[in-house]
Amino acid sequence: MFRKIMTAATAALASASLATAANITVDPSATKQEVLGFGAASVYYQSWIKNLPEDQQEALFDTAFTGLNLSLLRIGNWYQDEDASKLQDDIDIVTAAKARLGDHMKIQMSSWSAPASLKPSGSLNGQDGHSKSDKTLKKANGDAYGAYAYTDFANWWKKSIEAYAAAGIAPDYISLQNEPDMEATYEETLFEPTETSEVAGYKEALNAVYDAVKGKTKILGPEPLGIGYSNFEKYAKALDNNKLDGYAYHLYHAGDNHDNSGDNYLKPENFSKAMSAIAGSYGGKGKPIVMTEFCPMLDEPREQDMLGLAHIMQIGFTEGQLSGYIAWQLFWGYHAQLIGVCPGAGWDLDGSGRYVCEAAEVKIFPEYHAMRHYSKFVNPGWSVVSSTTDGSNLYTVAFRSADSDSLTVVAINKGSAQNLVFSVNGYDPLYAVQSTESGDKSKTITAGTIIDAPAKSITTVVFLSNTNAIKGSRTNFAANDLNKEAKVFDLNGNLLWTGIKSEALNADGTLRLDLKKGMYIVRTQSSTIKAAK
Repeated sequence: MFRKIMTAATAALASASLATAANITVDPSATKQEVLGFGAASVYYQSWIKNLPEDQQEALFDTAFTGLNLSLLRIGNWYQDEDASKLQDDIDIVTAAKARLGDHMKIQMSSWSAPASLKPSGSLNGQDGHSKSDKTLKKANGDAYGAYAYTDFANWWKKSIEAYAAAGIAPDYISLQNEPDMEATYEETLFEPTETSEVAGYKEALNAVYDAVKGKTKILGPEPLGIGYSNFEKYAKALDNNKLDGYAYHLYHAGDNHDNSGDNYLKPENFSKAMSAIAGSYGGKGKPIVMTEFCPMLDEPREQDMLGLAHIMQIGFTEGQLSGYIAWQLFWGYHAQLIGVCPGAGWDLDGSGRYVCEAAEVKIFPEYHAMRHYSKFVNPGWSVVSSTTDGSNLYTVAFRSADSDSLTVVAINKGSAQNLVFSVNGYDPLYAVQSTESGDKSKTITAGTIIDAPAKSITTVVFLSNTNAIKGSRTNFAANDLNKEAKVFDLNGNLLWTGIKSEALNADGTLRLDLKKGMYIVRTQSSTIKAAK
């Protein structure tokens, strides 16, 4: 027995020593676009969440919001019948999110359909066999913006924003139409880039909505179904870009072969060409580019989708110059992208009896951890910075905090095991997490300038500036050299306390804070700060 154990240990050490060394070099001074945020959508299935037992609801909200540190939440505009009571589930979910994240989390709202009264079909939903002219806005004589009911549509948007704000959901960003190019059997309203004799124009609708809501929120658009076939450009080129505060699109049919299958989700390189083209034309102009919806389009979650999402995001924030990424399903019926929800026995999940819940349950799926590798350790206002690697099948992206105190590197290893060797000038490694496709997820590991990355894994490392930050697990910090102000942050960059010497120090010059045991960042306006004994 002893001989066998020793042999296995020796073999393991030999295997580790044979791992390829992959150098990752980060240039913190080479800043690129600013980060708007990371998030996912709470659209559909809200009642399922609210039908969970209360303790499971709270656990779900902790996992979804605190666990992910979400900075963007996408919701729908469901004010079509102008009955604010219909919004209660959304109100409860957003209230729970804000209680955990406060203003760190912003709301992005998209409309799926104009009110039925503004559509020739008289229906919120699209219907097979109907012409496109039934699925758009109705025509209106004398409208100030064109041949369709743009003014009524814009006024409805204004009333929607006011109603949601009164209910405690003030959208920070809106998109006037989810997938304006998509004919669907669920809620839909069609818009062509500019109006035609058959379909209302997105350009004209945007002009009207902008005039109605300016100063109340920011507008993202045009949010087409995908960026294949130059769809985004067709809409964006027709618009008055001054009416947009940022650009938005989805990634369906965006691959080189315009494939919507789950296989394409595992080949993120297929999205590079279209993303890069949009970045080349619309990036770097002071307006963020946000990917607002994408998922594998599968009934069953797969382990490999974790690396798929992480790599898609890496390409997006590097080649695509994205400022934000919003996954589609934050929580969904049982089989989901990030979190699956089963409200209890007797619920038929898809109307066919295929998935029937036997008990209330919440499931965490692999893509949750892919999102967490970014959202938990990168905050809005940070910037993408240059990162390069010589590793095989290794993809990296790095982010630097607004005040340069922190830096986060995400490394996706899609090949065999590698030793990651980090070179980040002016920064020291402090904290690291790792997820493997066939093993532990979001596992805390020892941070260092060299980290073992197993095959098919994601590794996120948080670095601290070695010029104006201290590290430690103390809750007492000496500030004898403090001149004006001190600030204490957690490792996510969230401000926990701020004060000045005359107000906060004890007689012995020690700053005592009521903090849990852990690691914190302390910034001062003096050149040094010493840890208390």
